[in-house]
Amino acid sequence: MGAIAKAVRKPESKLGPSLELYGHVDVLLARGRGELDVIAQVQRVPGYRIEGDVSLMAHAALIAELAERVCEDRHPVDGVYELAVFSLAELARETDPRRASAWFLMSALDLLGYAPQLINCASCERPLAAHPAPFSAEAGGFLCDRCALPAMEPVPLAAIKVLRLMAAGDASTYRRLKLDSALMNAIDGVLQSQLEYHMDRRLKSLAFLNTMNSSPRSGEVARSAGGATGSSDRDL
Repeated sequence: MGAIAKAVRKPESKLGPSLELYGHVDVLLARGRGELDVIAQVQRVPGYRIEGDVSLMAHAALIAELAERVCEDRHPVDGVYELAVFSLAELARETDPRRASAWFLMSALDLLGYAPQLINCASCERPLAAHPAPFSAEAGGFLCDRCALPAMEPVPLAAIKVLRLMAAGDASTYRRLKLDSALMNAIDGVLQSQLEYHMDRRLKSLAFLNTMNSSPRSGEVARSAGGATGSSDRDL
């Protein structure tokens, strides 16, 4: 739902300090004259804080935009609010922000009924073999050797295993995984393909993130923050 905070930019405003971007707040709303309600009171909920880093803010924007997109005005979807709060809290604590936004994308796809097929072939429904497999958003998941076209690029088996773990909702094990940049790229590619295939229009925040990640400087930043080995504390 939409709401307006009147005079929030004035130095003496009591609302301004608590109304930070992507903050978790408790608000009291008054019915407005038009489509927007009016924020009468606001209190920040103790917990995470997202600020400063451009990459962090961009991933927070993706979570917020997708959460808004899947909910019609004044018609909430069960689980989206809790998922958004959890994902933003994870984003604040993660060293790689892509991990938190990827978790949100997978969970949001599941809530919407668009979760990709990860266990059986999306075309013939045969169980997938334990090796790399190509992904098809049009088919709705991974394809076996019989159904895949020769030109389709296979997704690494490690990425498929991580996606299965995410789909199972095992957040505690997911936190312990060590995911390198190449593995995160593969995971992001699957989730973004599935999301964009089912969305009526592209997310602006996702387009910005992809532009930022493709720039030379962002690549240097990602490498400097690396050190992940692609292994985990337990076998997948």
